[in-house]
Amino acid sequence: MRSIQRRLSLGLAAVLLLVGLALAQASLWVFDRGLRAYLEEDLRDEAQGLLAALVRGPTGLQLDERRLDPSFQRQFSGHYFRIDFTDHSWRSRSLWDRELLKPAGPGMHDGLSDGPQGQRLLVYRADYRRYGENLSISVAQDYAPILQGFRRMQWLGLGLGGAALVLILIAQRY
Repeated sequence: MRSIQRRLSLGLAAVLLLVGLALAQASLWVFDRGLRAYLEEDLRDEAQGLLAALVRGPTGLQLDERRLDPSFQRQFSGHYFRIDFTDHSWRSRSLWDRELLKPAGPGMHDGLSDGPQGQRLLVYRADYRRYGENLSISVAQDYAPILQGFRRMQWLGLGLGGAALVLILIAQRY
């Protein structure tokens, strides 16, 4: 009788543990999607800020650097932009000598793009017309630190789940 009870208890504990781990992973996925949607709004605001920083100068369009976020000036800051005109493009100083790939279409780029120094970038693109000239503004933000946090949470969940399973097995022996 005790053997059947032990097996049922162990089976139930294992199922509950697996369900808990699946729910934790699903929660991380939902949080990731929500965070990406929130950051899309920030990237859209940054693109509009860059559009507002475009002014008419003596030689045509110019970027008023006083209106730029300082993170666009710091090397490899994790915040980047690229402004594409018909015949040329500008990029942020934070990219240093690297390139930011222009997404194929407007809106949030599916997935993450490769960035400088192993960064994983969320990239948003918007198309505008300013002073009679068509242009495309792409802005990016490093998402790698957030991904690392998610991985730490996954490993922590697996570790705690494994420890719980070991405790259940030990408890079943006595």
